[in-house]
Amino acid sequence: MIEAIKEIGEIIIQRERKDLMEIMVEDPNINGKYTQVVTIILEKRGNQVSFEEVDREEYDSSKKMRYLYRSGAANGPDFSPTAKLTEPQKTFTNKILGWANRVLQKNADLSPAEKELLHSLKRELEAHRDRIIGEIQKIREEIPRKEGIFITLKLRDENEEYYPGDIPLFREIFTLGVQGGNKKRGGQFATCSICNEKKDVILGDGVYSFFTIDKPGFIAGGFREEVAWKNFPICLDCKQALEEGKKYLEANLTFNFAGLRYQLIPKFIMGKENVAQDILDLFTDSPKLLSLKKESRDRFLGDEQEILLLLSQAQDNLTLNFLFLLKQQSAERILAFIEDVFPSHLKEIFEAKDEIDHAFQQNFTFRTIRNFFSKSDPAKRDNDLDGYFLDLVDRVFKGRPVDYNFILRFLMNKIRSSFVNDQYFGPTTIEGVMVVNFLERMKLIKMEVMAMDERLFDPLFKKYGATFETPLKRGLFLLGALTQLLLRVQYNRRESTPPFLKNLKGLRMDERDFLGLLPRVENKLQEYDSFDQGKQKLAKEAAHYLLEAGNNWKMSTDEMNFYFVAGMNLLSEVTPFIYSEKNEKEKILVEEDV
Repeated sequence: MIEAIKEIGEIIIQRERKDLMEIMVEDPNINGKYTQVVTIILEKRGNQVSFEEVDREEYDSSKKMRYLYRSGAANGPDFSPTAKLTEPQKTFTNKILGWANRVLQKNADLSPAEKELLHSLKRELEAHRDRIIGEIQKIREEIPRKEGIFITLKLRDENEEYYPGDIPLFREIFTLGVQGGNKKRGGQFATCSICNEKKDVILGDGVYSFFTIDKPGFIAGGFREEVAWKNFPICLDCKQALEEGKKYLEANLTFNFAGLRYQLIPKFIMGKENVAQDILDLFTDSPKLLSLKKESRDRFLGDEQEILLLLSQAQDNLTLNFLFLLKQQSAERILAFIEDVFPSHLKEIFEAKDEIDHAFQQNFTFRTIRNFFSKSDPAKRDNDLDGYFLDLVDRVFKGRPVDYNFILRFLMNKIRSSFVNDQYFGPTTIEGVMVVNFLERMKLIKMEVMAMDERLFDPLFKKYGATFETPLKRGLFLLGALTQLLLRVQYNRRESTPPFLKNLKGLRMDERDFLGLLPRVENKLQEYDSFDQGKQKLAKEAAHYLLEAGNNWKMSTDEMNFYFVAGMNLLSEVTPFIYSEKNEKEKILVEEDV
């Protein structure tokens, strides 16, 4: 993964001809959250400054180099007097005033004029601390919390305004700070862990925050900082490319997948020279990527999937890696890393998706699967099934088998929850059948297929591949459809909740329950004088398949109830086979839902 990110960084540096300063500077608004800028404005006269006011302005991407932002230690100053706002007092004290203090303490080789300017700056910031913090607090309260703010300085000199990046002294301090921090943590001649070349190496921390040296287990040789570079030795060239690659991924190759954030990382198997130019452009052309995100229409893989649809047509001379990250304050946690997905397998996924769309006349997406793998209990505030969902995604992308009974457990949990809470569970059930059918078409679950004589509903079952290719599955499905017809009759007669629902036991029926259900349904239909020829055909077919299934069904409770409830909610697929010409009364009973 690290090598792939570094390679992207090298391409961007080469394409855009970025210099060292452009590589070191970070965009404070890279995720689109920090849209507001608070400027602490000081009037400059010679080497003296005087505080003027605190102002607010909109973030301007063209001023990225002028803001001169680069994050530093969480509780210490950054590398310039520009910082993201957390708490007004804390940010001003630690980040803005703290920067001035650190610069004066650690830069002994400053000229007298430079020291005079910085001392004047520090005095003014300290003298007006309370007013500045108060103004920042007031602006924070005026702006919705979802909008982030960062703070910076602005010096006015006659009719000109200067941000930190416009001031040569600040730029020099910034560069020395970044490079000095690198050299402090390494400076050894050893093999770089990325390019494998013998070079002067440093510790490669600070790029991704899931790698740190301030916790046990991350430091070779104990908590001795002088040997910490051995954990992740990296040369300066590779670190710069890695940083640039990370910034580019965050800005351009970060997408949403069924509500989870991921970065798409290409890995060129035989080098980027062997990748078609139009495919390479998909990863390295920022305007093109932005256009793809805006034009995304099918949204199969969650939110923004157009790029993956295009990549599914590429040759297998590259692989795709999906890095799912969860940001928690300043830390990052890897939720999943799905690596080495070939474009040809993406193509198979899209082909299976198209077959599902055609069979169900609905748009199947990974959000369909996500609906069953988000919360184990609807009452829970946070999602607790992310791990299960991402493991399933990994299996789909890698073609690894899936435990069918495990999947059915989660499908039925949601279906039962909707059913027992008197919610309309039809769409949920159909989505569950779509999930099973998709996994079967991807050959991730192995369905039993048995030879059967041709009968009335064969065209319906063939439509769904191997999903209904045993007598028991067909029998339960048709029994579910017949039961749904009875429920509709009861509802139309009573205009209230059908009393027969209690016989379904919250969709936790076993073999004995199902065997006794068919005669009960037939008797009730006869009592209502509604056991017409269409229902008789349906009952006959259900009985045939259940008899053919024999005794001692080797099927879990979840699976039996799943096929039963599938029949209940795919009734519209069944009725054309039993009601070729319906009168108005029959039409109402068949087509109205409970």
